[in-house]
Amino acid sequence: MNLSSILIVDDETSFLRSMRRLLWQEGYSNVSIEANSSNVPSLLNKEEFDLILLDVSMPEIDGVTLLEIILASHPEIPVIMITANHSYKSAFDSVKLGAYEYLMKPPDTNRIVLTIQRALEQRILHKERDSLRSNKVANLKNRELFSNIITNSPAMEKVFNLVEIFAPTNETVLVTGETGAGKDLIAEKLHQLSPKKKGPFVVVNLASISKSLFESELYGHEKGAFTGATGEKAGYFEAANGGSIFLDEIGELPKELQSKLLRTIQYGEITRIGSSKPIPLDIRIIAATNRDLPEAVSIGEFRADLFYRLNRGYIPIPPLRERGNDIKILANHFLKIGCTTFNKNILGISPNTLVSLQEYNYPGNVRELENIILNAVAKTHDNELIVEIEFPKTKTVTPKPKSPQNDIMSLEQALQKHINFVLEQMNGNVTKASGILGISERTLQRRLKQMKE
Repeated sequence: MNLSSILIVDDETSFLRSMRRLLWQEGYSNVSIEANSSNVPSLLNKEEFDLILLDVSMPEIDGVTLLEIILASHPEIPVIMITANHSYKSAFDSVKLGAYEYLMKPPDTNRIVLTIQRALEQRILHKERDSLRSNKVANLKNRELFSNIITNSPAMEKVFNLVEIFAPTNETVLVTGETGAGKDLIAEKLHQLSPKKKGPFVVVNLASISKSLFESELYGHEKGAFTGATGEKAGYFEAANGGSIFLDEIGELPKELQSKLLRTIQYGEITRIGSSKPIPLDIRIIAATNRDLPEAVSIGEFRADLFYRLNRGYIPIPPLRERGNDIKILANHFLKIGCTTFNKNILGISPNTLVSLQEYNYPGNVRELENIILNAVAKTHDNELIVEIEFPKTKTVTPKPKSPQNDIMSLEQALQKHINFVLEQMNGNVTKASGILGISERTLQRRLKQMKE
């Protein structure tokens, strides 16, 4: 018997009763129903709910408006929107606002049960987050797993905190960062701290797979499924069953396969090429990219619904140039490795070189710094020599001179630029952006609409 508290809000009494009956049959004993949406705000103040199912079209307070109220007062509660065909766009827009998912009426039984199950897992995420913040002993134990990541940066401390928040759940996580920033290390930590840590951790670099082999490599195939398929083959998803799969460079996934991956995430199953038999999965999906996925979504190169699915948990990794003293710490760390590797006895790095290293912007991040130091150590022949590092210079582009008036913008232009900047930093999350800007979500939505006109 599942004791999670669920609230269903819909103005159709017959739908409320049928949904409550369905959830009772699935083992959810604590299900409340409400036909009058205007009663929901007071209900939230009296009772604690783990999940809310919310109709989009209601006569008192419409579903989207009520969603905004719920997110403002109880952002930790996942909300599933229920919609008829005529309100499809409103439901999709509500996902952008922060709803967990939307389902069409009448909802497919298997899909709604699976969606509720996963939404409740997200609720557990928030509870685990609160527990991690209050349990210092558990926090210290977890930090031992980060000991191989050399850092003294507050920015990386925030990354570790996010890993500890998302790892205990089964939610998909999107890790972003520039090339060489360490996305693979963070993905591995997510697995090591997860309930599936005893299962396999399968790494798939999507950028290295030929486009013609994408589907076969990920989903597997049956014998004779296509020319050259001389035997059956399990794909990466099957190999990861019971553990985690790390889809690196997710931005390289072809558009035609993005819908298939979305279905895999939604229904937790795959089908091999040449087969009609679904294979159930019990895996954690971690994705990573160095691309700007919101931009890819805006130009139609990446599906918006897949992006929102992958972005349940979001961990941005700062570039090395924003990690302060880490450049010096890492440089000395790689110097020790280089001395061991090349059997050298080099005393240290000259002060001038350290200054130069800290001024360089590292487009290749930690990986590039490692290569710079190791190459310099390999070229040094003196046993006791302060290392003088020669590193590549970035190409600088001299900006075209501007007239003074071109640098001056109106107050309205400055405000619009700042709003766009905050939204970009919050990965398009209106709820978070409005909190930082100090305005309500409705005000921000109205402002965004005016900016587009």
